[in-house]
Amino acid sequence: MTASWAHSDPNLLRAHHARDAIIQAGPVPADVTETVLQPRDGFRGGLLFTPPGDLGAPVIVYFHGGGFLAGSPETHRCVTAWLAKMSGLRVLSARYRLAPEHHFPAQRDDAVAACAMAATLPAAGDLVLAGDSAGACVALWGLRGLAAEQRHQVRGLVLLYGGYGLTESASIARYGTAENGLDAETLDIMYRRLGDPAQTGITFPLAFAAEIHEPAYVLAAALDAVSDDSSTLFRALPAHPANRFVPVEGQDHGFFKATGKSDIAMQELQKAADWLGAMVRG
Repeated sequence: MTASWAHSDPNLLRAHHARDAIIQAGPVPADVTETVLQPRDGFRGGLLFTPPGDLGAPVIVYFHGGGFLAGSPETHRCVTAWLAKMSGLRVLSARYRLAPEHHFPAQRDDAVAACAMAATLPAAGDLVLAGDSAGACVALWGLRGLAAEQRHQVRGLVLLYGGYGLTESASIARYGTAENGLDAETLDIMYRRLGDPAQTGITFPLAFAAEIHEPAYVLAAALDAVSDDSSTLFRALPAHPANRFVPVEGQDHGFFKATGKSDIAMQELQKAADWLGAMVRG
C-alpha cells in the first residue's frame, strides 16, 4: 500500500481507492443500463442501474464504502450493476459528501435526499437501503433520518461488512493493521474525521440498533477487522423472522470489490439478491 489511511492527504487516499477499485473489479453485466443522475434539490447525484424487465419493482438505494473519506458510485459500479442484475431491481447508487471536508450530519442528510430522489423515479414504490463498509453505516443513518411516512416504505436493509462505530474489539485486535486501515488507531481517526460528537450530535448505529425494526441482511467477512461490528449490530436488532446474519468464511474486508470475476463475491451477492427478492416480492 502506498498510502496511509490514517495520515495521508485525503486526495491521495481517494486516488488510491479509485485505482484499487479499477484493478479489482470485473466486467459489468452487459444488459444492465447505467444512467447518470444529476444533482438537484439536495440530492448529490449518482448512478442508476436498471436491469432488463419490469420497472415497477422497488428501488435499492445503495451507499458506497471508503472510510467516509473516499469512494463514489463510480468506484462501486461493478457491485451495484450486478446487484441490479441479480435482484431484478433498480439500484440508485448515491453520492454523498465526504469527510473531513464535510462533517456529520452531511452524510445522513445526503442519504435522506437520495431516498427522496429514489421515490420520484418512474414507477417507484417501496425502497431497500443498502451499503458496504462505511456505506452501510450511512444507510442506517439515512434510515434513521427518514420521516415516518417514507420510512414505512423501506422493505429491507442489506448491510455488507459495515463499520458501525467500534474502535476496539477482538476482530480489530486480530485482523486490523495500519496497512489495511482497520487497526484501532486508524479507525479512531476515521470516525473522528466526521467531527466532534459534542458539536455534531453524531450517533453510531450500534447505539440505535434496537430502533431498527426493518428486516436486515447483515453480512460479515470472517477475516475482517470490523466483523465484530456486524455481529454486535445483529445481536442488538429487534427480533424479526427475516433477519439474516451471514458470516463469509475465508474472506476479508472489501471482497465485493472483485464482483464480476470472483466466484465467492458473485455467490454472496446472489444470496443477498435472493433474500431481497423474498422481502420485496413476498
